[in-house]
Amino acid sequence: MIKGLWSAVLLGGASLLAQAADGQAGAGAAERSWFTVAGDARQPQTETVQVDPVALKSSGEFRTMRVRVSRAQERRNWDEVPYRSYESRVLINCRTRRASYLDATFYSEPLWRGNPHQVSDYQQNPQPMLFRGMNPNPTERIIRAACRTPE
Repeated sequence: MIKGLWSAVLLGGASLLAQAADGQAGAGAAERSWFTVAGDARQPQTETVQVDPVALKSSGEFRTMRVRVSRAQERRNWDEVPYRSYESRVLINCRTRRASYLDATFYSEPLWRGNPHQVSDYQQNPQPMLFRGMNPNPTERIIRAACRTPE
């Protein structure tokens, strides 16, 4: 039910089989079914965003989700730590339609490969989920899908 909802909202009717294949790339694939919101998890030079369609926690207007991102070029986070990809926990506030990172594990390589070189805890100072430089930017789609109530 939840996976079907996510596929309808995030994938716009794309083949679930193709998305399942995309979700098998990278670390943690065996533990989770990742839905590709943007990009291609088989191509390290693309801007890729994936979500775990099963919320870690849902409480009132808040959802805690797993999100992972692989960037086409090296970038730097708020603390000036370089990275190509990261996995994170994100807190989504459905009332304000905003999302913030609670923590993130950063990788020097794309597609969550290699050993992480930085683990950051943002729980005391959550950082906004913005996906700067991505076009189209998937932030609103992720929030809308996470906050949608099943019919």
